[in-house]
Amino acid sequence: MDVESDNNTSEIWTEKALELKLGVLPNSLAVGTFRNVEVPIEVSLYENEPEVNFSEWDHASKGYFTIKSGSCAVFGCTDYLHDAAKIEIPKGDYAVLSLAKGLGSITEEWEDADDAYRVVLWPSSTKEYKVIKRYESK
Repeated sequence: MDVESDNNTSEIWTEKALELKLGVLPNSLAVGTFRNVEVPIEVSLYENEPEVNFSEWDHASKGYFTIKSGSCAVFGCTDYLHDAAKIEIPKGDYAVLSLAKGLGSITEEWEDADDAYRVVLWPSSTKEYKVIKRYESK
């Protein structure tokens, strides 16, 4: 979330966002995880669209957002914005890939599992919002 965002994040989880596991508002992103606990997440910023081997990932969605301040807050749904980790991201429009793997290791939501998440950002004016690869639990 852009630290200067005035988005109403209560509106981010639309039906489409739940399907994609990725909520988008003009200056905010919400990455949906497959468990309601703390999970490992990595955020990567690239100068151009990176090559991604989607066979390494169980679920992938693409979205977009705008950074207007140059600073982005990274926090969980029950965390406080004021306490959130901040990362510097140059102002501008970005494409976003939300990636998840290790989802087959989830047996119970609250038990340990090997799921991991990655958010990949790069400058782009493209406004794509879609599932690239959908995870279907067995």
